Amino acid sequence: MKTRTGYTALPTAPARAVILVLHPWWGLTPVITGVCDDLADLGYIAVAPDLYYGEIAETPDQATELRSRRRPTPMWRHILAEVEQARSKFAVEPLGQIGFSMGGHWALWLAKQSRPEIPPISATTIFYATRAGDFSASRSAFQFHLAEADPFVNPRAAARQERQLRRAGLEVEVHRYADTGHWFFEWDRPDAFDPSAATLAWERTTKFLERHLPSATKPGGR
Repeated sequence: MKTRTGYTALPTAPARAVILVLHPWWGLTPVITGVCDDLADLGYIAVAPDLYYGEIAETPDQATELRSRRRPTPMWRHILAEVEQARSKFAVEPLGQIGFSMGGHWALWLAKQSRPEIPPISATTIFYATRAGDFSASRSAFQFHLAEADPFVNPRAAARQERQLRRAGLEVEVHRYADTGHWFFEWDRPDAFDPSAATLAWERTTKFLERHLPSATKPGGR
């Protein structure tokens, strides 16, 4: 189900959790809606806020303009509104998240907050992003999928991120993919897409989510 403010994919059976899917700076592309559909097949309600309200960037300059554009609602409030609508409407409390690049920055920001309006997050998967900060208030487990050569993710920043999370007593797993660059998961970026790395990253993601968002009844997947 797509609206001006986001995309929601629903499972056929009762949902085990809500998964927030945060898009990269390109916008809510078919890659991201496809991730939502795959999550729904696995028994999750998948919610992807459309932070650009229907617009999709084709170039980095367009992405930069869309990201920096003034908006009536701050991005984080837009994100929370979409999540809370799904959790309330379908009476599902457990929450996980997957963030891609810019969306990964937002996922990390959400995971470290102690604001009462932000619900507890149990599992956070990040694709090619890091974000420094104090994660002592977080209750999430973390999983990172990082490229071997990435101009947007400094190896020192990635190492510092891992130390910060471990120092906070949080579970962390970090996967690095040889011969890949930024956007390696996204099939609409043919200059960067790596099918084998993307497949392995998705297998690891689904196992991570299942481990941290368990269900008494396992839904069928594809």
